[in-house]
Amino acid sequence: MLALQAFQAVAQLGSLNKAANHLCRTQGAVSRQIQQLEQHYQTALFVRTVTGMRLTMEGEALLQVSTHVLSRQADYAQERMTAPDTLRLRLPSTLALRWFLPRLEAIERQLPGLSLQISTSVSDEPAFADGATDAMIVRGNGDWAGLHALRLFPEQLTPMCRPDRAIGLRSPQDVSQLCLLHASHERHEWRAWLAMAGVEQPVAQGLAFDSLEVALSAATLGHGIAMGDPRMAQSKLVAGELVCPFPHLSHSTMAYYLVVPEQSREQTAIQRLGAALCELA
Repeated sequence: MLALQAFQAVAQLGSLNKAANHLCRTQGAVSRQIQQLEQHYQTALFVRTVTGMRLTMEGEALLQVSTHVLSRQADYAQERMTAPDTLRLRLPSTLALRWFLPRLEAIERQLPGLSLQISTSVSDEPAFADGATDAMIVRGNGDWAGLHALRLFPEQLTPMCRPDRAIGLRSPQDVSQLCLLHASHERHEWRAWLAMAGVEQPVAQGLAFDSLEVALSAATLGHGIAMGDPRMAQSKLVAGELVCPFPHLSHSTMAYYLVVPEQSREQTAIQRLGAALCELA
């Protein structure tokens, strides 16, 4: 590209010295770049005269090509300067619906010039091998080899059910009256809360789903009582579709993290997203 710039300048100005001054290079550097082009194309591009440099027929042909190439390069540079940065973000479906989307307007206000491409997943395992994702919000313990995890907020758990199902639930022992709704097949959320509340009850019973969103929907329809983070059910709680019958909050060992490959942690877009999410969290 430097050689084409030198060629273009000499062709327009007709002089090595004028081209060198215009490009802020030495005359020797411009001369070597012209020679490199002539060696590459194996043809003379200029006729050296006492009055300056004059294009040959081959030089005239190359001038048309170089003008087009340099023009397209300038257009591309301008597009890159004006186009917003794009960040591909993947997050759990429940978090996307219940926490991220209600805050999307605030997130976008804090990230001018940054375009987010959002995808969702029911998996809590960060994965970047396919190259389709730049960053993920993941629920876990924050320990993933080769990845940088920025802690956003801890998970807190409490039972939630439809208001008419909460009648008669006076103590944690009373949850045995309802079907337990599990947000994962491991059922560890209910196990942790019951242990914290001092209740001995098997958790093998009930219905197990693959996401909190489905478990909350089942609770809203009256199929039982779900265990989840109130932040993920805020709209349903505010609307009165669900209630939290007990004040007991189980402080889970899990938390939500913004996760990126270690080599990406210093990228400006990642830094800006992390700062915005931490402020909202």
